[in-house]
Amino acid sequence: MKSFLKKYKHTTALIAVVLLSVILLPGAAAFFVIGCWQLSQIAMSKRRTSALFVAGISPDQAREFEELMSDIKKVDIAGMPEKIKGLEKLFDNLQGQVRKMAKSALGIAGNGVRWQGDIPYVTDDCAKALTSVFILDCSRLENGLERMVPDTNKRKSLITLAASNLGIEQRSGGAISTSDIPLPTIYMPQIVELVFAYGTARRFATVFPLGSGLVKLPRLKAGEDDFGYLGVGTAGQSQSVPQKEVQAELVTFTANKGGGIIRIPYEIEEDTFIPIGQFLARYIARQFAKLEDKTLFLGDGTATYANMTGVATYCAANTAYQLQLADDKTKPSDATLNDFRTLRTKVSAAILGNMSANGKVSAAYYLSPTWEPVLRGFNQYPNFVVFEYVNGVPMFDGWPVRWIGVGQTYQTTAAPSQPLAFFGDLSYWYLAERGTPRIEVSREVFFATDEIAMRALERIDVEAMAVDAMATLVTAAS
Repeated sequence: MKSFLKKYKHTTALIAVVLLSVILLPGAAAFFVIGCWQLSQIAMSKRRTSALFVAGISPDQAREFEELMSDIKKVDIAGMPEKIKGLEKLFDNLQGQVRKMAKSALGIAGNGVRWQGDIPYVTDDCAKALTSVFILDCSRLENGLERMVPDTNKRKSLITLAASNLGIEQRSGGAISTSDIPLPTIYMPQIVELVFAYGTARRFATVFPLGSGLVKLPRLKAGEDDFGYLGVGTAGQSQSVPQKEVQAELVTFTANKGGGIIRIPYEIEEDTFIPIGQFLARYIARQFAKLEDKTLFLGDGTATYANMTGVATYCAANTAYQLQLADDKTKPSDATLNDFRTLRTKVSAAILGNMSANGKVSAAYYLSPTWEPVLRGFNQYPNFVVFEYVNGVPMFDGWPVRWIGVGQTYQTTAAPSQPLAFFGDLSYWYLAERGTPRIEVSREVFFATDEIAMRALERIDVEAMAVDAMATLVTAAS
């Protein structure tokens, strides 16, 4: 075989180019690639005196064709059928491998969330997979799918389509296995990417993967010793270096399970697989993002948040990083421009001076978008312009403002001891996650009412990895 390829290298190369072009490219593009290949072969062929070029074929290719025809005449025709079958098998295998590689490449390029306007969408395959998981899990439960799809033929069609979408082989007359049917892992990153689109915690905190359910990381304490000089000039060259202590502590990350359930409010049809899947993906991502944001900013250390402590509670326990309004100022409307400016003094000076690689400050304000008219109202004499949009980004006193959906809304009624705004570098807070979210169907949640729901779960923890990175503005207690 090697001698054949070596002897007819120009001919085999031409055949390979033609096959790959026809398989991978549309007609016009395939013709163009083949033509370019032939022109390159003609250009590189050795010129022969008194030799004419055959249109579309280089001299080397013409010579190999002549030799090939001569060799064919010498071949034993009786043994050709078996050899032809071997070549056909080899060609089929080659064609299958090429198609598999093409499909894999296209699949990788097509993965990921796409945006239409301001609305994110997962891929159609991911949407189909989400709906298929729900269909197949419901079919395993007694009378689970019958209540949703009463028609027997339509129900069988949906099960067949769902099994096909997930690549599950369904035996004729047999039921789907009773084991869990998870969402394929190749689609989980799209759900997580949607969470990034919706959640502040995912976008600006540091997402840290947990290698196990319990992980400990070191954190510097405030007030560690500073380096110093050992003497003036040569006097300090022979001096012993004094010990400088770095005060550190271990922060324990624990993977806490959180999530919820989704009821499907639509009648399921074959042509609604993608819309239902898109609805499920966005709903799950929004709920995950809201849960993570509430935990990161408002976690109070109680069982409601699996004993996790967020920024507001952390600052309340370490009052050096909390700015509370004066007594009797219990209304959010009592906050003034100076209060928002003073809040910046509560974080480390290193946070204020820390510049990211792209030249922008890494610290920012975090508050409810209902405060936008209030910040805009500070633009008056003698303050002039303190709030504006720069390239679509809201800026307050030169610092970015990031709107969060879990912050205290602006109101003129009393809301004692409520965090109004946060300021600092959120990247020093870690959002740790164990594995990827799990999406499956659960009957146990609504066992008492005999209902079925899709369940989405994730395992996360939030911890402060710098004690003075964030500060909170809070209304008075009374």
